[in-house]
Amino acid sequence: MNLQVQQKQRSLTEHLPRPSLQARGFLVDEHGREIAITERMIQQACEALDEHWVTPRAANAR
Repeated sequence: MNLQVQQKQRSLTEHLPRPSLQARGFLVDEHGREIAITERMIQQACEALDEHWVTPRAANAR
């Protein structure tokens, strides 16, 4: 890898936001209570999406 490519990759990663412990999301249940969204909840949602993934058909295929 040449130096120019390495420098470009480094500059791209330098400007990415760093995870913050204060960045949080919440769900509101049917009783109006806020429930913190956990990493495990996100992992479970991603796993469910992976299990139900259906490959889309090509636009010109019938």
